[in-house]
Amino acid sequence: MLDLQIPFRFFGALLVGSALMSMAQNPKELILLGGTFLLGLGALEAALRFGGF
Repeated sequence: MLDLQIPFRFFGALLVGSALMSMAQNPKELILLGGTFLLGLGALEAALRFGGF
């Protein structure tokens, strides 16, 4: 099961990264948007693991 999650996570991150590149006006915004996304993703994963999923 873990083998299937890694490619999907990689391609998802690649898709989000390409979307961030088109939204950010400068490198500072790119870092802030990417950091916010990663923080939210980590919180979501922690909540799902705590909930038993």
